[in-house]
Amino acid sequence: PYSCRPCGKEEWAPEGSQTCFPRTVVFLTWHEPVFGMLLAANTLLLLLLAGTAGLFVRHLDTPVVRSAGGRLCFLMLGSLAGGSCGLYGFFGEPTLPTCLLRQGLFVLGFAVFLSCLTIRSFQLVFIFKFSAKGPTFFRAWVHNQGAGLFVAVSSTTQLLLCLLWLAVWTPLPTREYRHLPQLVLLECTGASSLGFVLAFSYNGLLAVSTFACSYLGKDLPENYNETKCVTFSLLLSFVSWIIFFTMASVYQGKYLPAVKVLAMLSSLSGGFSGYFLPKCYVILCRPDLNSAEHFQASIQEYTRRWGSS
Repeated sequence: PYSCRPCGKEEWAPEGSQTCFPRTVVFLTWHEPVFGMLLAANTLLLLLLAGTAGLFVRHLDTPVVRSAGGRLCFLMLGSLAGGSCGLYGFFGEPTLPTCLLRQGLFVLGFAVFLSCLTIRSFQLVFIFKFSAKGPTFFRAWVHNQGAGLFVAVSSTTQLLLCLLWLAVWTPLPTREYRHLPQLVLLECTGASSLGFVLAFSYNGLLAVSTFACSYLGKDLPENYNETKCVTFSLLLSFVSWIIFFTMASVYQGKYLPAVKVLAMLSSLSGGFSGYFLPKCYVILCRPDLNSAEHFQASIQEYTRRWGSS
């Protein structure tokens, strides 16, 4: 008995309804407990990064900080902080600046961190295992600042990939109407574009390189052996992203951006906790292990074991 008409784009109606209702606009906001917890966790991570940087400045000349990379540690902490700052772009109504920066900052920051971690692991393996076999290459590497050159080239490559991604597949704020009839999801386009896939794949390649270099050093002296910590960090990152991509393939709803933020936060937190927390523990709680004598004894023990084998 009725003449039906479709509801407007911003409206929805249950089956058989005679009235159209306005859709609810949804985006990440701190008002909801889940989103507030993510925001608080990200802020806590930034505070921990800042505190660790201050602690390392104070103990810059100690063996623990020097063995961790010395001044390179501040670049690693800064890259993690940059990636963490990008996560704030997920909260609030999406705009063009936040769409451009939120994933780009994370991808670039994590790439710089992985580049530093890779070259640090490579240098330790080369110094302990191969420097005597290739002294000419080792001197050339040190003389030409090979570590800094690798980090610069690797980071610049990721920067160019990010710029290509943002220029060609520019993420733009959009309103999603298809997945949930009663909701309007505010999000950014290009989340699965080719540019994002290239940038994300490059980080995956760096992660594999980091794991390979750290695994080669699994028998290094205890003070220089980062295999367990690096494996924990990368495993946490891999598991987080596997969960996210699995959920993205079967679920498209208001909480999907929160899952993405959680995956990014897990990657950054895993990198920080796996690499820096053990060193902070030694500096604060075990100063007896932060001495030149302890490190020298560890190296001598490794030399004897390597020589006997």
